[in-house]
Amino acid sequence: MPSRPHEQHTHAGLIVVAAGTGSRLGATVHKALVELEGSPLVEHTLRHLLTQTHLDPVVLVGHADDRSALEALTARLPRPVQLVDGGARRQDSVAAGLSALGDHSDVVLVHDGARPFVPLDAIDPLIAAAAEHGCALLAVPVTDTLKQAQADHSSIVERTISRDGLWAAQTPQAFDRAALTEQLCAVTAAGLTLTDEAGMFEAAGLPVHFVEGSPLNFKVTTKDDLLLARALLPSFVSKGLP
Repeated sequence: MPSRPHEQHTHAGLIVVAAGTGSRLGATVHKALVELEGSPLVEHTLRHLLTQTHLDPVVLVGHADDRSALEALTARLPRPVQLVDGGARRQDSVAAGLSALGDHSDVVLVHDGARPFVPLDAIDPLIAAAAEHGCALLAVPVTDTLKQAQADHSSIVERTISRDGLWAAQTPQAFDRAALTEQLCAVTAAGLTLTDEAGMFEAAGLPVHFVEGSPLNFKVTTKDDLLLARALLPSFVSKGLP
């Protein structure tokens, strides 16, 4: 729910990454602009998170080809959101967003623009964990039985994998700003490509802490995900969440 005026929160910068093409969705526009009940998908994500006024400043990283549409989108939001163009890789887009944030916040949250149903009650614990440990992410325990396919027969089960101790990563992921800057520079210098910011910290041998998220905080990736998002949206609106 939106922050109450008397509540004390630690301020954190927010980067919303929405520069991907979303090819698996099979839409005629990039995923950020796919319509969900009359508004682009990323607009729902932003309006939901902008209720948290202690997330400030906020940067939207979009695809350069979507610049005009995203400028119109940010102009109608309830508070300022800076728009920057993304890069060829996710880490390039995050670096562009981080540069735009500047040094206004010690903690930075990075969120997928295609996750419109962030559990807002997890935001403050996430910020606190990042401030204490340097890196934290939302995640949910794996509940499904996991099967590994044979290496040479992808439709045949090789073995069942224990789900004990396994978590499915989500976003936001939260970081000490200076540490995130350092890891992005290190990955670039090493010529590596990573699709998960927390993975940079793991690769460097740095601890990454879990904060439990929500199964509803899924990433819209396929047509079925979009159908589910359309079904869920009215319940969020009925609770006063954009």
